[in-house]
Amino acid sequence: MAEFVRPGGFIRQDVGKREWVDFVKGVAIILIVAYHTTLFLNSIEFDAAGIGRIKLVLELFPMPAFFLISGMFHTRVADWSFADLWRRRLRQYLYLYILWSVIRYVFYLVAPNVREDGAGQSAQDPLALLGILFWPISSYWFIYALFIFTLVLWLFRKAPPWVLLALAAVLSVLSSSGILDSRNVGINRMTEYLIFFAIGAMFHRRVYSAVDAVTPWKAIALVGGFCGFGLLATLLPVVNRVPGIAFAGQLLAIATGFALAYYLVRLAVLEWVLYVGVRTLNIYLVHVFVIAMLVAPLTLFPQLDYLLPGRGLLLIAVLVALVVVLSIVLTRYLTRITWLFVYPFGRKKRTGAAAAPAGAVRPEAHTPGEVP
Repeated sequence: MAEFVRPGGFIRQDVGKREWVDFVKGVAIILIVAYHTTLFLNSIEFDAAGIGRIKLVLELFPMPAFFLISGMFHTRVADWSFADLWRRRLRQYLYLYILWSVIRYVFYLVAPNVREDGAGQSAQDPLALLGILFWPISSYWFIYALFIFTLVLWLFRKAPPWVLLALAAVLSVLSSSGILDSRNVGINRMTEYLIFFAIGAMFHRRVYSAVDAVTPWKAIALVGGFCGFGLLATLLPVVNRVPGIAFAGQLLAIATGFALAYYLVRLAVLEWVLYVGVRTLNIYLVHVFVIAMLVAPLTLFPQLDYLLPGRGLLLIAVLVALVVVLSIVLTRYLTRITWLFVYPFGRKKRTGAAAAPAGAVRPEAHTPGEVP
């Protein structure tokens, strides 16, 4: 890429070999915030120039990318005993899932709930809360999925890799096309995304090598292919119901996103994306609460959907920026309460230099799939 680099302050010269991973995470969490923001806005009949169709494209990249990256940090679980698996991964995921589901329930007992979809209706239902291990009801299904996926990966540790890959691929194709439908968003997403977690865990070296080998022209070709697919999926949403099409689109989106991240991470003006990327867990855990508090007052101003430039798209951009910033600021203080982010029982106390303040408890440096 030497011919593409120009001297000056626009290109970073200190880029780490794997920094593109944090860049992908930063972009992905921003897109997840945007997606959830549109869900809240749609619940108050805020359409924002037909953003609903664009959501079809937004669904192609963030979660598959997160699960693939998470799988890349689970490459050693096959060598662990179940006791080690429980101690080093499973208990943390289960703890975070249950804890933050309870926090969400308490939050919606006192905060305005403007969502009218399934997640909104169940937010204040104590029976729904009791059933979260069988019937996920919130965006925290992602953490529960990591618990299930990690356990599945360990259970298949002695089987040939193609067994799990084939099973996960079939589930993904059936689920993404709507043929397999549990009537639960979390379960549907888990059956759809297991394949990406498995790919990340089993082919992490090949993923790294493929990204390192990306040339500018390959990246441009991938962008062109994804733009074409995205246009088709936006104009003709029915194509996503053709078995295998959505899965192919997700693979194309991941390849395009990883290739772009490999080069965009070098731009000094985008260095802030890395800052966001190493704090994805923080943002993920609290962003829905921030969205709820920001969107609720908008019910008093429905005309904004029509009066603002771009039919409200500007407002969505502002909301996403506010949610990301406020989530980071909020969790900067919340991380001082370490048990909100790290399993607190049976952990050895750190001494000396290791006993860093809560802000250094590094949950913010990991996605939920990378909890230490």
